Amino acid sequence: MAEPVPSDVLTAMMNALEPFVPAQVAGLPRPSLTFASAEFRAAGIGNCIGVSTRGSIGGVEQHAVRVQAVARFSLWGFAAFDVDQVVNALTTSIFAKRSDLQAQGFLKLSFDETTHMEQTRDSTAWRRFADYDTLYEFPYEDVGDAPSLILPIAAQETTTGDSLTITGNLGRWDDKAAPTLPIRGQQTITELAALSFFANPADPPTGSVTITRTFDGAPAPANAGTLPAFLSQITSSAAPARNVFVSFASVSSLLAQFTPDTTPFSMGDWDQDGIPDSYVPTHLVFPAPLALRSVTDRLELSYSQPKFDRTGVVYLRALRRGG
Repeated sequence: MAEPVPSDVLTAMMNALEPFVPAQVAGLPRPSLTFASAEFRAAGIGNCIGVSTRGSIGGVEQHAVRVQAVARFSLWGFAAFDVDQVVNALTTSIFAKRSDLQAQGFLKLSFDETTHMEQTRDSTAWRRFADYDTLYEFPYEDVGDAPSLILPIAAQETTTGDSLTITGNLGRWDDKAAPTLPIRGQQTITELAALSFFANPADPPTGSVTITRTFDGAPAPANAGTLPAFLSQITSSAAPARNVFVSFASVSSLLAQFTPDTTPFSMGDWDQDGIPDSYVPTHLVFPAPLALRSVTDRLELSYSQPKFDRTGVVYLRALRRGG
């Protein structure tokens, strides 16, 4: 998401403190909450406070906006003593919930002072302001307005003149293109990871998906039938299969075999609806490492159609042992 506007941050602060405003007493004005002062401050260089992982695909920068503010409660009573009691009760209730407020973003919260007691003209009500110094942090994630995780590298083989695109062990399928993702040896694969977004989750792409463990020059691969059988065969320590495949009826059927990683996060606006797309991170851990011992060995993920027939994006990545 983009950096929040000040009104959103102040509203979040107000919503967190509003429950502490005392209930109105019959015959007295309604207590209220305002900000006597507010100053926005940097939370770090570029407001960056760290990086959090989003499953096994990659990380997202964690940013935050900080506000130094004085929260002012307007409190009422029938007598000066009554108002003092209300101030004490308010301070007690706020500090009793200090841990909860900290979890909501209040890094600092301290009782500052109260103003002099004020008596209304009709002498039936007394008012006092109670001020609390606060330092509030409003976190948000920032992918730098990136519409994609992949920046392909165009290359050309000098001997043959053939052109190719290099993306490493990371591929992307969407409704523009869904190229086969080949993972070649020599390397050891321990799991697959995915990030998926579908404009209409109830109506995802319909094409089938195939995962193949094979090698250059191999004959037609055998059908393992099920994912557990496929993984068992290709990772067998005794005699791992080198030419076998497993298919899924759809991308959703494949992703249903994966385990959710963390909470979804927003990136880009592929469906152009004006709302950042929410990506779901998942992963599939192999029962044992898959060793691609030669440069001729391959693990391939392929989609049955040239592109998705529904609006959506899926990133797929093969994770190697050692990162």
